[in-house]
Amino acid sequence: MENIVKERIEACEEDARLQRLKFIVDSACYRLHRKVESPHEAVDLIVETKARVLDVFPDKAPQFDLIYLPRLLRLVRARWGSEIPRHGHPERALL
Repeated sequence: MENIVKERIEACEEDARLQRLKFIVDSACYRLHRKVESPHEAVDLIVETKARVLDVFPDKAPQFDLIYLPRLLRLVRARWGSEIPRHGHPERALL
């Protein structure tokens, strides 16, 4: 019985983390589409978003780069063209 309770608690915690991840990424997409005013600001937002996601899932940087980074970069390219600034921030080189 104790294992079942423990498993359910872990499942609820994982679900909460996944909901947090979804909120972080969806918020970033909204801001990229509606609020951000320059490509530089967009890249800063992507770097910030990655850091926030890694706070929730510290070991998932490769998955972020594979799943969410292309989605965020597509929004930047759709709004400002293919130019994505990479200078001025150490994490920008990873974009």
